[in-house]
Amino acid sequence: MGELTYLSFIYFGSTLLGALVGTYLKFPLFFLVIPLILGFYKKPRLALMILLFLLSNFLIVSNLERKGEFVGTVKTVQNGSSITEIYIFDGSSWRKIDFDVLIYKEEALGTIVYFTGELRRKSSYPLYYAKTDYYATATNYSSIRYAVFNHFEGFRRYTRLVEPFYENLFGNSSRDEDFINSGLFHIFCVSGMHVSILYLITSHIIGLITYRKNLRIILSLSFPTIFVIGSGMNIPSVRALIMLYLASMFKIFDYNINPVNTVSLVGTAMVLVNPEIVYSLSFYMTFFATIGVLISENNLLANIGGFLGSSPYVSLINPVNPFSIIATMLVAVPIEIMLFGLTVSYIFYTIRVYYLSSFVLYSLLPFVWFVRTVAGFFANFPKVPQHPFVTIAFASTFIIYVGLILEKKAPSNK
Repeated sequence: MGELTYLSFIYFGSTLLGALVGTYLKFPLFFLVIPLILGFYKKPRLALMILLFLLSNFLIVSNLERKGEFVGTVKTVQNGSSITEIYIFDGSSWRKIDFDVLIYKEEALGTIVYFTGELRRKSSYPLYYAKTDYYATATNYSSIRYAVFNHFEGFRRYTRLVEPFYENLFGNSSRDEDFINSGLFHIFCVSGMHVSILYLITSHIIGLITYRKNLRIILSLSFPTIFVIGSGMNIPSVRALIMLYLASMFKIFDYNINPVNTVSLVGTAMVLVNPEIVYSLSFYMTFFATIGVLISENNLLANIGGFLGSSPYVSLINPVNPFSIIATMLVAVPIEIMLFGLTVSYIFYTIRVYYLSSFVLYSLLPFVWFVRTVAGFFANFPKVPQHPFVTIAFASTFIIYVGLILEKKAPSNK
């Protein structure tokens, strides 16, 4: 296979393909002999690629429907719904179900849910949802996740009194037509951008306290971790947090790794832990947008790469505003300033210095006005209509873009 700069990306693709195929076709376990034979004949890369394909194929949930009595815990919060880890009562004991279940009720992270009814199949992540006959919840006061999430909810309600925009930016995404039509709705979604910016903010603050490298790296992960839990632990933010932990580990051990390989390693691990995730559009949007950003060589190309990486998936559900590249560049700095200000306000709120917390929120209002104005202006620009051919065109463009960047980066043979 030669020297591949982005070998982990190949493994990531193989793992994705295995899970996607596994929904329709399960390979028998004896196929594991294939990577063993390839390894014996000194084909380790091909052997690992096939092994990852088979593992994700074996792990993906099969087609089934179950009725009975269920209990579980909310692991991810979405708008109007919750993703849960579920146990089923088999007549004598509670047994864990090896896939996530969607409940069409928004509950706090860590909430204990109980229901009777049935699990039904759907076509996106999670692959099963609960059709309930009886439903009840209980607060899990011993859950750290619940306590952190509940505290964040309190802060979001507090910011709403000053400006509803703040709670959307700090983990409570809600629909806004101007932001959707302008292509700027992604700033409301808790994503890698949010987590990365908050990591940098925390790192600067920790840098004022200690100059010890390893301690600074470890402590800089504290607030991003709290933020991801407090915002509901959705897929993009969890992916970004895992990346930060992995990158921090590499820094501590002074090990250099290509960032695209870091993203791919995280993606591979997430698919193996939870293969159903391959049916989540947000999973693909965040991963390929991140890869588009990371392979780019400057800020302009990074915006183009991020747009092209996410646009095929956006075009599946909404028209695409190509001018959102420019709009994103215009609001990038104001968004960073607001996230920094919200972080400071949150710290004041946590230590109960409410007048300073409110002062910071009011000071950020000019930036809110600017971002709203940009969104309203670009919302009127023409959009590429939603169509399968448009999706194919965007995907092809992204592949060509990645190919051109990699060719430019490839070392010359001269």
